[in-house]
Amino acid sequence: MACRAFDHHMGRVMTRAFEAFPAHGGRLSDVSRRYGIKREDWLDLSTGINPWPYPITPIDASACQALPDHDLALLEASSWYYLGSPLGAEDDFTLLNIPGSQWAIEQLPHCVESGIVALPDIGYREHEWRWQQAGHQAWFYDADHPEAVVASWIDSDNLRAMVVINPNNPGGQHIAPRDLHALATRLQQKGAVLIVDEAFMDATPEQSLLPDIADNVIVLRSLGKFFGLAGLRLGTVIGRVSSTIMQRLSALQGPWRVTSPSQQAGVEALEDHPWQRTMSKTLRHASGQQGAWLEKQVGVHGDIARWRHGALFNGFDMTFERARFWHEVLLSEGVLTRLWVIDEQRAILRFGLHDESSRAMQHLEQAIIVAGRVTGRLS
Repeated sequence: MACRAFDHHMGRVMTRAFEAFPAHGGRLSDVSRRYGIKREDWLDLSTGINPWPYPITPIDASACQALPDHDLALLEASSWYYLGSPLGAEDDFTLLNIPGSQWAIEQLPHCVESGIVALPDIGYREHEWRWQQAGHQAWFYDADHPEAVVASWIDSDNLRAMVVINPNNPGGQHIAPRDLHALATRLQQKGAVLIVDEAFMDATPEQSLLPDIADNVIVLRSLGKFFGLAGLRLGTVIGRVSSTIMQRLSALQGPWRVTSPSQQAGVEALEDHPWQRTMSKTLRHASGQQGAWLEKQVGVHGDIARWRHGALFNGFDMTFERARFWHEVLLSEGVLTRLWVIDEQRAILRFGLHDESSRAMQHLEQAIIVAGRVTGRLS
């Protein structure tokens, strides 16, 4: 993990590069071997992936036989879903279907002139890792107040890009479109780009920046989270035709960027509006119920500074030591959570949703009881 020092006056964090790849959730094979618990006996709450995935039509083997054709059907479905208009109706937009929004996160730093990138102090760490590996200097801002921090940097001639994760993972913050429009305007005056990662936006589409984006705005979307189809590796990048960065991203794509099965499943999922509306309600209800229950359970035994929640996860700020103890005791009980370290003093313990089966509920309840007893004794 990178060493950090926060400058409260200037509102930024200077950091050296990571010494290793950022850790992620979903490492069931590794933890299964480490703890001697069979893979099928784990309750994996370490990812923010919908536990009720979109029921795609089974893929026929013939769909995998030929090389992927031009994905016009997927582009059309993406245009309606993200922009609310048919492909070509808004010629000023460029849509790129890509193998997961992770691909764009990896490539974008190479499409921007070397300089300073503003990143949220709490957020998906692949952004930080990829920009630093590409030679950019990372400045961090308070994810709760991005608009206040930009004032410190707007005079810098080296500011090239600002990354906003909206809604934030794992922080849960939502930034209103009007505030993002104001940020984009100020950044455009300096020739900087605003990159908005909306991978967790689908449950709250009314808060999306799309389709009203400026020339210097790029939006990332994913079918992995809300649709629960992370294994498809399918995402979309949306920007303006005039964007040099979008042109560079397009040039980096290979001839068969999205597999045929992913194209087929993507069209189906993006066009199923009734399922989307029902699932939005289901996820918001499930997240609220889980979060309220966990807050009571965890709060009895720890000093929760903040309950952070989104449609697909619930996170709890607490001291680093207590979060680590909870994480490790839950691991010993076969429950995998996500430990997100803020600094040497604080961390976020994040719980993804489960399928609400009696088996999952009983497993989590029993693990929480054990963890509560252990951490209670450590108080």
